[in-house]
Amino acid sequence: DRVLDTAGGFVELVGGPRDEDEELLLTNGPKPYKPPTRVPDPELTAGEVVTTVLDALLHNDEPSPDAGVGILFGYSSPGSAVMSSVRDEGMTAAEYSEFLAETEYKVVFEHSEVTIDKGDYSFDRKKAFYTARLKVGPEPLDVVSVNFILSTQGNEEDDCWLIDSMLIRPEKMRRRRRR
Repeated sequence: DRVLDTAGGFVELVGGPRDEDEELLLTNGPKPYKPPTRVPDPELTAGEVVTTVLDALLHNDEPSPDAGVGILFGYSSPGSAVMSSVRDEGMTAAEYSEFLAETEYKVVFEHSEVTIDKGDYSFDRKKAFYTARLKVGPEPLDVVSVNFILSTQGNEEDDCWLIDSMLIRPEKMRRRRRR
């Protein structure tokens, strides 16, 4: 399917960079943000859900106020703390956005780059565990790790990966700078 066995297989599939591709990258700069058209989207892998949600949160107010938090809501599983806040406390996207902005979670709105550090799956392939590193400053070690747990109901065509939890790794658990 979408998972390739080797890096060589991936290169074969997509080919190497072409001159016109490099030219486009140089002249166009970063791609403008386009919000997802389908939320949740069963076509996305667990890792793609993580990057889609982080990109939406980075562009939270595009195309409308708190649209990124709305996308987070759309990709949150019914049993998640996010949906519990929405369901049990009636929290709106604007209120959840304010909560995130006032805590260590503000990095989801302020990062400059996302790198998936690692991704693992449970034996039955119904749970995924991802760590994303968010670049938050100019130095190489200016990163914050965010741990995601995702789940899916199964392997049917319309089953989606949904976020069960999104946790900022505590400062004491982050990699320390070497002196």
